[in-house]
Amino acid sequence: MRAVVVTSPGPADSLEAVELPVPSPGPGELTVDVGYAGVGFVDTLFRSGAFGLPTPFTPGIEVTGRVREVGPGVAGFEPGRPVAALLNDFGRGVRAGGYAEVAVAHAAMTTPLPEGADLARMAAVLVNGVTAWIALRDLARLDVHDDVLVLGASGGLGGITGRLAAIHPARRVIAVVGSAGKRLSDTATWTNVVHGTDLGAAVQELTGGRGVDVVVDPVGGPLRTAAYDQLAPFGRLVMLGNASGQDPAIPGDSVWHGTRQLLGLSLGGVAHLVPQRVGAALSALVDLVHRGVLREPTPAILPLDRVAEVHQALEDRTAPAKTVLAVR
Repeated sequence: MRAVVVTSPGPADSLEAVELPVPSPGPGELTVDVGYAGVGFVDTLFRSGAFGLPTPFTPGIEVTGRVREVGPGVAGFEPGRPVAALLNDFGRGVRAGGYAEVAVAHAAMTTPLPEGADLARMAAVLVNGVTAWIALRDLARLDVHDDVLVLGASGGLGGITGRLAAIHPARRVIAVVGSAGKRLSDTATWTNVVHGTDLGAAVQELTGGRGVDVVVDPVGGPLRTAAYDQLAPFGRLVMLGNASGQDPAIPGDSVWHGTRQLLGLSLGGVAHLVPQRVGAALSALVDLVHRGVLREPTPAILPLDRVAEVHQALEDRTAPAKTVLAVR
């Protein structure tokens, strides 16, 4: 089978197209004939060696396609069935493998898709969507009376977080963008848009000085601190990443005195411990997308052999909100 591997960590052009043996599923696993593989910024970190994964390694943690073969102990799937799968349960051992014609997935992190589902669109929402779903429902416990502040709203994770919050629905969904030059492709999602440079004053004005109930933060750095300061009593800040590379200290006493909560979610770090929770979120997400309740933008689609170009655009911050690779 065709696959793209990282033989030695390095820049985007270190991705190498190779021929590999077709894998077979083990107990509790299935193999997928991959139609589309999503590409995210985390894949560039895998490629560059940021996580120290053993090489050769095939990136790609979200795929759609059709079941090829089911392993021992797997029920509810049959060859030929369209499916969506997450491949980021790294606690079981190295997984990923989406940039290939055949991928191995754990059955608990795979969900059937209806015939006729848009496999490219589905592949574009899996990791970000499941992360946002768990963050809003399981951690933030989003309520219809909540005001939600989303950092990095112009990015893929921030965008889908806002759209899910809007359909939950939250009372108000406020987008935070880094500068006036940033543009949101889905302006209808957001009740308000503020710039990071005047976040505090803008939130105070919008909320009448009360602050927000939920902050979703994939950004970190000074914006995290500024957003934390805008939490109302009983407010929840959910950390989903640190794109800034800066991890500011938030004093425990300020959490105590302000009656606030700090929460975190690293999907790849815990997926193997809570696969049923991840699988339930995956099923709910693809149902919302298929029924048109969650209206996701059409992703850019490029062939597998242009994956280095996609990685470079992600690192240059010039990529569209989401790109998927057409594998077959």
